Amino acid sequence: MAETETKSSVIALLPPLLAVAGLYVLVAIGIESPLWRSLVRGEPVGLETRLSSDELTQASALDSALSRMGYRLERVAAGAAVPPLFLTSVPADLDGVPQVDTKKQVFLRLMLPLVLVVNEEIAEDRARLQAIAQGKKPRDADWLAELAERYQSPSAEPSALLRRVDVVPPSLALAQAAEESGWGTSRFVKEGNNLFGQIGGDIVPLDDSAGPAMASYDSLHAAVRAYMLNLNSHRAYENLRRVRAQIRARGASPDGHSLAGALGAYSERGQAYVDGIRALIRHNGLLRFDHAKLNKQGILS
Repeated sequence: MAETETKSSVIALLPPLLAVAGLYVLVAIGIESPLWRSLVRGEPVGLETRLSSDELTQASALDSALSRMGYRLERVAAGAAVPPLFLTSVPADLDGVPQVDTKKQVFLRLMLPLVLVVNEEIAEDRARLQAIAQGKKPRDADWLAELAERYQSPSAEPSALLRRVDVVPPSLALAQAAEESGWGTSRFVKEGNNLFGQIGGDIVPLDDSAGPAMASYDSLHAAVRAYMLNLNSHRAYENLRRVRAQIRARGASPDGHSLAGALGAYSERGQAYVDGIRALIRHNGLLRFDHAKLNKQGILS
């Protein structure tokens, strides 16, 4: 009887084991399936699965596909939801688009869903923290400790963590991505999905081999997640977190223009960098997207 039950248990395990093995085979030969991205890498999967290979890799084809979906920034600014479109990389030929406005439109539409979905991940943890702080949910010491470690917080108290576990205004993330990546055309983006000029990897700058190597990421989603965690955890951005908390204490919502003023430590350019980010936000009307919402329909769960 015991032997029969053991055989049944092994047989029951075969389908999931074969499925996992199949996923690893796909990755080994360079094909990352949506299921792999979702289950193994913990990434969102959405409408990008319905795009053709050309639409995923060619900027002009992607632009046409986005327009066909009705995904226009003017509609988003007017209150339309943002389609759940999570590209894993920027089209390599984006820098070849002759019209500057078209290049910017493609880049912003590509980036906005990624920024929103990472903010939603953060907002979910923040809501749980607030519920614990207000006594509406029981304390989970293990979860709080893990969160404190992830955000490099010296305290695991919800009140302390709430200062770090908070969203980044889309206008700020979009402006910094545009500035640091040359609107998605830099070598660091092409070779390592590095949108925000983050260091700590193996991509060596060509013009400064002695300088810090740049980080590389498996996907654009991973790059956005790392950027937001950096702002929310590194000691260099304590002032940004302080300003954000002060704005929230007044009952207002932080915006990119306000928080940009606390980014002097992000670049050796200091105040000139802050001025440049604010100019990008202003000239491209990015504050319009600070209250944008992601359409959840079409996301693989």
